[in-house]
Amino acid sequence: MKKLRITVNNMVYDVTVQVLEDDEQVVTGAGFVNPVVPPVAPVRQPTAATPMATSPTKSAGTSEANSIASPIAGTVQKVFVEPGKRIDAKAPAFLLDAMKMDTYIYAPRSGTVAAVEVAVGDTVQVGQVLLRYRPED
Repeated sequence: MKKLRITVNNMVYDVTVQVLEDDEQVVTGAGFVNPVVPPVAPVRQPTAATPMATSPTKSAGTSEANSIASPIAGTVQKVFVEPGKRIDAKAPAFLLDAMKMDTYIYAPRSGTVAAVEVAVGDTVQVGQVLLRYRPED
């Protein structure tokens, strides 16, 4: 912990700060400057009590090849697809707004749209299915 005095707009604040990484340099007796190397935290290995996270884009019973899942949480701004219509690979399928940023969701492959699972104004979560493809023969 370090105690610092900070002045902002002529107001003086005394604060205590926890240093997570220290980039200070240490001058040795011989006048050489040596950077202080912060310690590296050990990597925690998953155990039975802390299982590895699974991919958020896979839904139970849904194959990635037959659906498009949302890679981000946000609000649906536009839907460019309709059930029964064909969509080409790399064509825009949805426009999502996340934190005032527009993100286009593109079709990963060509196919026929079986169902559109969201509408304009819907809030979606990471991994939520947006579109389902019709199974190909």
